[in-house]
Amino acid sequence: MKLRLALTGVIATLGAVAISGAALAAGGGFGGPGTFTFKDTSANAEFIDSSGNFMFINVDYGMQTFKTRGQNGPPTVVGPQTVLNYDIQSADGTTTLGFGCFVIPDSSFRVASDLSSATLTVDPSIETPCPGFLIPAGAGGRPGLSGVVPDAGGGGGGGGTPLTANLVWTYDGAVTVSSSTSNSRCQGTVSTGNGSSSSAIASVSGSVSGLADVINQFAMIQRFTNRETITGGFSNACTGA
Repeated sequence: MKLRLALTGVIATLGAVAISGAALAAGGGFGGPGTFTFKDTSANAEFIDSSGNFMFINVDYGMQTFKTRGQNGPPTVVGPQTVLNYDIQSADGTTTLGFGCFVIPDSSFRVASDLSSATLTVDPSIETPCPGFLIPAGAGGRPGLSGVVPDAGGGGGGGGTPLTANLVWTYDGAVTVSSSTSNSRCQGTVSTGNGSSSSAIASVSGSVSGLADVINQFAMIQRFTNRETITGGFSNACTGA
């Protein structure tokens, strides 16, 4: 289990940079032209209780991309702001026991500049339901990352059961640093990206609602930066609109 979680975290970290520029920035109005720079900081953890049920929790500060529920058209990019989302699954992974996506005050999530620690302090009184389905960074939710279809359905997501959490991430003493340069071209429009990523495997202490107890955990703290230059506007044929 821990190996699976470790691989998941490493792939997410490296993918956030490696994908940069590999596909078109179709969503959220970042289709160009222009130069876009963004930074993103996050912490995540997976907890397992004595019944084998597991919770994945992620808190992210940066530009956020939502597909607004009940509305057609491209996703909306807002921020920078902090979003908390979580999911609780049964031991066999077949049943969702709880979920939630909430915008929270920036002050409730703090990360040390060297990624040595992070803290999250939230309760239902400060959680605002997400306005729609959250599009993660690696799925096209940031400029220069893999593209999404701008008119993909009518939206959804957001809300769920509010969460109470008082968590402290403490890194294991090592930070992995990666960088990449990438180029994309479609019908004469060129997108060039330069990205860097830092990640640290961590342990977590504290409390979180949703599970009766916690007997195992895996966690990471991450930060990445990307600068994307796009020479023109990508056509609908390029973006899939």
